[in-house]
Parts: sequence; structure tokens; C-alpha cells
Amino acid sequence: MYVLVKRGTPTWSTSNLGSYLYKNYPIDAISPAGSQRNTTFLVLIWKHWEWLKNRHIYSFDKNRPLDPLEDCSVKNCKFTGDDEKLLLADAVIVHVLKGLFPNTTTRNLTQRWIFLNDESPQNAFYAAVNKPKLKDLSNMFNWSMTYRSDSDVPVPYGRTVPLKKAILNQITYESLASLVPYWENKRKDVLASILMSHCGVPRRTEYLQKLQEYLTVDVYGKCSKNNKNSCPGHFRSDCNLVSKYLFYLVFENTQCHEYMTEKLFYNAYSKGAIPVIMGPSIDCCEGLLPPDSFLHIDNYDNPQQLAEHMVEISEDLKKILRFHRWRNDFEVKNEHGYFGTRSYHLCRICEALNYNDQAVKYYDEEDLRIFFDPTLSCR
Repeated sequence: MYVLVKRGTPTWSTSNLGSYLYKNYPIDAISPAGSQRNTTFLVLIWKHWEWLKNRHIYSFDKNRPLDPLEDCSVKNCKFTGDDEKLLLADAVIVHVLKGLFPNTTTRNLTQRWIFLNDESPQNAFYAAVNKPKLKDLSNMFNWSMTYRSDSDVPVPYGRTVPLKKAILNQITYESLASLVPYWENKRKDVLASILMSHCGVPRRTEYLQKLQEYLTVDVYGKCSKNNKNSCPGHFRSDCNLVSKYLFYLVFENTQCHEYMTEKLFYNAYSKGAIPVIMGPSIDCCEGLLPPDSFLHIDNYDNPQQLAEHMVEISEDLKKILRFHRWRNDFEVKNEHGYFGTRSYHLCRICEALNYNDQAVKYYDEEDLRIFFDPTLSCR
């Protein structure tokens, strides 16, 4: 008998746009009475537009520029990188990575200033010559724009979205296997892979080394000893070799609230692999991901126990496919702009300007700490 796979609706507070993206609210339900779709919004990407266009317009391929609003629910926004329009824009997007911020002394108070951050709190300002103090940014910004679902403008690396109707009415192991990407390519001699290009994260490197004492793991990327040139797989170049494995090690560079990147949504889910997560807490993953769709290192006493469970799963077709049962009821959306996928950052800005609560608010120092203080949201 067919049983629909569900997950609980997030109970935490979200913006109108966040409710659409994470709580399955229809557009009509989140569109405020004073909808401004007849207005054309001018959005300034301050200071870093040329740098950001490479990802959010070109998807790292300048031979195929994409319309950022092509698949968007609204079209009434124009984007500019002309900083001379600082006082004229309806919204000002400030990417915080390099720690540079506009002068606020002549600010237009009718605007919305929005801080953009794609990194975890531990790395939010890693390219800044001088790391800013949060108290100096107090009351500068009206909205947040991060990967977190509780941002005013959520821009996650990806999402798993419930389908309106299940794909299969009658599920057999054969039919369920047909929903798993690259199922016919899966190998059984080596069960897991990982793609790593940032080798200076001792926590995940040490865990990987201990895991490899009990389980063979093929390592790709710059951190590999033997495959450095075979699969760079970062931003531009897809690493399709990881599609051959039953498991993919989603070892994030930090363990922070909701920080789940393309490692999960693209390298694992979209490649038909069962993710093994080192990152956000189990509770966080269960709140955002389909049930029975991942393994989490916190559920195991040590790497040996994890390795033994992975081997046990691999030896039983029923156990393997149990971790893919969700594919009948959910679809994976990659929204990061890497590996040729589309970025939805600019679309989300435009949607937020149309749908979000129009009340004016400011982020004080305590509000900013929620997004930038590692002691509050990282382990």
C-alpha cells in the first residue's frame, strides 16, 4: 500500500518569502494586500556586482548569460552595479565577504539595505582586510539575505521540495530504483566518495582518515593524493565521478545552523547518493530534509560504527532503497549557480520586495549576532 512520505512543517518564524520556500505557502497566500507588482524596483548590487555576476548571471560560463528572472514568480526588478545610484535604488545589496560597507551618513531612509552572506558565521568576513565589528554595523541593515530559512531573503544552496503528487502510485523495488539518478552506475567495491578542495579543516580531515581505516573512500579534488587533476569539481567543473557511489560524504567546512551546501544537494542527492552529513545538527537536518534521506555522524559513537553501518546498508537492496524512498514525494532543487545550475539569488530579492512585510525594521547588534556570531549557531 502506498504511504506518502512527509516531513513536519517548520515551526520557526519565517518571512513571507520564507513561508513560500519552506512552508509550502502558495504565492497568493503570501502576497500582501498592497502588492507592488506594478512597481519596477531598482536593485543596486553595491561594490561587488562584476564579481557576483559570474555566479548569479553567468553560472560561471560567460558564453551563456542567463536571465536571472526567467523562472521567477515576478519580473519587475532591474539590477545595477552603478554605485552612483546608491541614493536612487529601492534596495541596496551589500555582500559582506570583503568587509566593505557603504557610507551611511547620506543614506536614503526609504530604501531597504540588505546584507548578503553565503558563508557560515565562521567564514562570513574571511576576505576582509579588517574584520568589521558588529556594533559598527548596528542599525545599518533592514533585511538579511543568507542560506538560512529564517532570513528575510532566504537564498539556500538547495532545497528538497514536496511534490504536489507522488510520482509512483505502486512502488516496487524496481520502480523505486528507477527514481535514483545514476542507479545503473553504482559500484559496490568502493562505497563512498568525497570531493574536497579546502584541506585546512582538521576536524573533517581527521574524521575522514579514521573512517578510511574501516572503509575505502575515494577522495577527489585538491585534497586527494592521487586524483588532484581528475576532478576539480568546484564552482565551474562538475565532478560526475561521484555519481558512481552509493554514499557521498557531506563534510561541511563548519558545523553551523542550516549551513548545507552544494555538497548535499548536488554532489549527494542529485548524484543519487545517500548523504553522510557532518555539519548542522540532526534536528536541523530533520527539519529541512526528507525523512530517511541521510546518515548523520552524530548518530554514531565513532567512525568505525558509521563504516560498519554503511557496509551493512550496501549489502541489502531494501536497506539502500529505503534511503531513496523520499524521491517519490520530493524533488531536489539546486539553487546555487555552481556546475551550470541556476542561481536564484536575484529572483529571491525581487520576490522579497514584492511579497515581504513592508514594515520598516533595522538589525541591531543582537540581531546581527544571530547570523554572524559562531558561538550562537556553530558547534
